[in-house]
Amino acid sequence: MRAVSASPLRRAALARLSLAGARRGLSNEARPGPLPSNAPWSPRARKVPFARRTTARVLTLAALVGGAAFGVYCMDSRAGVHRYVFAPLLQLCTDPETASKLGIKVLEHGLGPRDCGVDDEVLRTELFGRALTNPIGMAAGFDKQAEAIDGLFDLGFGLVEVGSVTPEPQPGNPQPRAFRLPLDAALINRYGFNSDGMQVVRERLHLRLESWVQRVLAAGRALVCDVGVANANADPTQLARAQLFATYPGADTRLLDEFGVPRSLKEDRLLAINLGKNKTSREESVADYVEGVKHLGPYADMIVVNVSSPNTPGLRRLQRRSVLEGLLRDVARARDGVVSGAERAKLPLLVKVSPDLTDAELHDISDAAENSGIDGIIVSNTTVTRPAGLLSHQYVNEVGGLSGPPVKPLALHALSVIYARSRGQIPLIGCGGIASGADALEFAKAGASAVQLYTALGYQGPGLPRRIKDELASLLRAEGTTWRQVVGTAVPRGDAYAPDPAKGLGLFPGAQDAFDRSVVSLRTELEHLRNSYQRTESQHDVVQRRAVPFQVDPRDTAYIELLDSVHRVLDHTPHFQDHGVHKLGLPQPASSVPENLLATASEHNLTQGEVLHRAVHDATHVPVPGQEPPARASGDAATASGLRAPADRSGAARLAAPDALFRDVDRRRVI
Repeated sequence: MRAVSASPLRRAALARLSLAGARRGLSNEARPGPLPSNAPWSPRARKVPFARRTTARVLTLAALVGGAAFGVYCMDSRAGVHRYVFAPLLQLCTDPETASKLGIKVLEHGLGPRDCGVDDEVLRTELFGRALTNPIGMAAGFDKQAEAIDGLFDLGFGLVEVGSVTPEPQPGNPQPRAFRLPLDAALINRYGFNSDGMQVVRERLHLRLESWVQRVLAAGRALVCDVGVANANADPTQLARAQLFATYPGADTRLLDEFGVPRSLKEDRLLAINLGKNKTSREESVADYVEGVKHLGPYADMIVVNVSSPNTPGLRRLQRRSVLEGLLRDVARARDGVVSGAERAKLPLLVKVSPDLTDAELHDISDAAENSGIDGIIVSNTTVTRPAGLLSHQYVNEVGGLSGPPVKPLALHALSVIYARSRGQIPLIGCGGIASGADALEFAKAGASAVQLYTALGYQGPGLPRRIKDELASLLRAEGTTWRQVVGTAVPRGDAYAPDPAKGLGLFPGAQDAFDRSVVSLRTELEHLRNSYQRTESQHDVVQRRAVPFQVDPRDTAYIELLDSVHRVLDHTPHFQDHGVHKLGLPQPASSVPENLLATASEHNLTQGEVLHRAVHDATHVPVPGQEPPARASGDAATASGLRAPADRSGAARLAAPDALFRDVDRRRVI
């Protein structure tokens, strides 16, 4: 009994001891618990937690240092990870439009890499009287909404073009609208001028300039406080700057003009804005471009008029000389009204053209640009052709403009033709298939004062501008020349004029070119008139009336009897045989009207009913007493419809009042 009763007491004691041990464990958490009496003591057991903590700290520190080093490495655009890791991943995981949007967002928030190199002196050039640290530019189409201007300049571009910007917002064409041709490193797009609209882009540009001015004013106010009377004589320039900052207490973009700061906000860099047309605007209207110049001109170093996009219906027809010259004159007048200070008295105005033009059409564009007073031409946009030799076949038949290396030969040819035509007097910007320093040099020798790229950036990553500049500088130094000196050196000079001794004709210089241009102009004008006529015809539902064969319904006995009566009068033979006139198995002729009447109907633009009515009237005409009968030829009488009726009019007596009967039956039918 004692052993049994002691068991609950023992259990209670053990429970109290366990509770006390747990409390001691909570209060002395770092202190190791007592070892069992039979376990040997080991000092290593006390060092395991410390070693683990040390290892964790070392790994964390290494991860932080490695991440920081990798971040610094990635901030340099020359890092190979951009070309060999990030760019292939984007191509593998995203479509072209999504990849572009992702790149825009990264650059917009200042997270993109930067060009950490220094531009070689052989690359320095001048465009429209303004210095450029290098001639490599970013073409329009990437930053359509002017969201990542500063990020693109950080990649090392000397020229950045944003847009195209339309007056009113429009979504563009339905997606998907961009397709990669990876084997050709090319791209097909049909965006269709997707734009946030002029007002949104203008506000975005204004906020960018305003933010810069506010930062400059903050530094200027400190300068005002630091400048004293003692420093006025020692440094008059510093005092003048201080007084200038004091004149502008608030943020004002006019401050940029006072200092001669370009709208790029970067020294020796230029910002261009590309203007497009809304799809709902009239085809030949210039209002969209004029409005764009007035509203966006004060925020740009250059304005580009886009008349060559293949994805806006009718836009490329604006490249006809008869239309283009007037359009450019109107836009140039609007440009002349943009006054932004002494340093920006004249805003450079350019036009962007297609590579799919003939030499005569390119000559017309060069002449129109020279006559209208614009400052330059961008050659070229995308092509609607599909050159032979393309390796990619999946999307090659998609509708849209093709860009990348396949368009390079077309762009080079168009560039050299325009450069030769303008005798190098109009600055040209080359664009189309540029992916290396050798490509850029080739465009320079063909007449380009600067070049632009776009498609290659998506394939090779953000380090492409620096690689092109380094390669280009090496090539120029190897040839012992500079960029400015090499422009146009590969374009042959025009031969001096000399009369043709064989023909003995002293034709004026350029006579053949003038003739070719006239032929092209006439051809394009005729095509335009034909297209306008077709549109007008479709809008007003104009239906041409012509005679067409038709089948007679065998159940329409009244009409069949009428036709038989007519034919008896005309040629003494019923058109339908009597034995099968009322049967459904009636053999159907090709037409219920004789072929000669069909020809007459087509010639005079008459219906079958009208020509039959005239034929019956002429064949059954009864002379009225007192009226002179119409002149007849010998033999059979010639009817007014071209049908010759027999002289014997005995059949006419059997047809009573044919006019009224025919009109009554024919009125109930649509022929």
